[in-house]
Amino acid sequence: MDRVIESIDAYLKDLEKEMLRIVDDQSIPLAEKNRLMEPIADTKKVLVQTKAALHEIRNKEYVAGCGMHKMR
Repeated sequence: MDRVIESIDAYLKDLEKEMLRIVDDQSIPLAEKNRLMEPIADTKKVLVQTKAALHEIRNKEYVAGCGMHKMR
């Protein structure tokens, strides 16, 4: 799972670089920048949520709540 989280972190850094490249490019009109940044921002949002969920799964101690483990 750590490898997946590291991959997400690397991809988030790449997305951040791409966003900064778009913002810094003065030749791109503002409306075009917004259009280009929207899918990047959506992807970033999903990756941040996924990373948070993976951290939660990794750090949570699961206990069988159904009682089936007692019947074995």
